Amino acid sequence: MPANGPRASNPTNGNNDAAQDALRAAETEIRHLKGTIAALRESLESERYAREQAVQTAVAVANDEIVQLKATVSAMRDQVDSVRASKDDAVQTAVRTTADEVAQLKAAVQALRDQMDSVRHDADQRIQQFQREAHDEIKQLRATIQDLRDRLEDAQRSGVAMRAARSDPTRAAKLEHAPGT
Repeated sequence: MPANGPRASNPTNGNNDAAQDALRAAETEIRHLKGTIAALRESLESERYAREQAVQTAVAVANDEIVQLKATVSAMRDQVDSVRASKDDAVQTAVRTTADEVAQLKAAVQALRDQMDSVRHDADQRIQQFQREAHDEIKQLRATIQDLRDRLEDAQRSGVAMRAARSDPTRAAKLEHAPGT
């Protein structure tokens, strides 16, 4: 058979095909990882949005309760003023009753403030945890990307060496016996 006959007789074609297969596999893996990264970003954004919505909802509920309590306290103060104008005795009774109710309302307001502070604290903790997790995940993904880049560069270098070997068989023999290859 002639020296430049069919491809099957050339041993470098098998190596070239293997390198191309490895390159295709690396490219496929990179596409897959890019898809995974995009999906993780979407998931992270979705969770971040859900957390923000949960915090906003909790704050809105707490603010609504505070507004209602303020309205109740205001209405009770108006009631106390009108009772004071009509009768002193009734006013004293109403003041005692109102004082108890105000104390209860203050206790309720304080309890709601404490609860709101707890909700905010919990939300802040969750947000910080999500941010830490996201940071760790991003760091890991960056390391994976760098590893894939390194592999791709190695694969590309191997492909260049193989192409050089195909074009110059003498050089191919030197590359095969060169240290570090």
